[in-house]
Amino acid sequence: MTVEMAYDYLFKFALMFLAVFLIAAFYRCVKGPSTCDRLMSVNMTTTAVVACLAILAVLLEEDYVCDICLIYVLISFLSVAIVAKVYIKKGTGVEE
Repeated sequence: MTVEMAYDYLFKFALMFLAVFLIAAFYRCVKGPSTCDRLMSVNMTTTAVVACLAILAVLLEEDYVCDICLIYVLISFLSVAIVAKVYIKKGTGVEE
């Protein structure tokens, strides 16, 4: 077994693990008892998707996929921050 084959198996195992993690996070997003749980599960889901994209970038040897990862992370961060700000203001009754 060569080093390249070992890395290939490792990356494929990591993708399978992340797929199971994505299913669990999506379940929490749908069935979460509170809005905070749902918000955190969306954040976990986007993090797992970015990890999957980064692994695919290495497996496929395509550099542009890393650029897609960075854009997806920025959009995810902004969306979670905006939703959290709206949720906190709605929950505390503070208005601007």
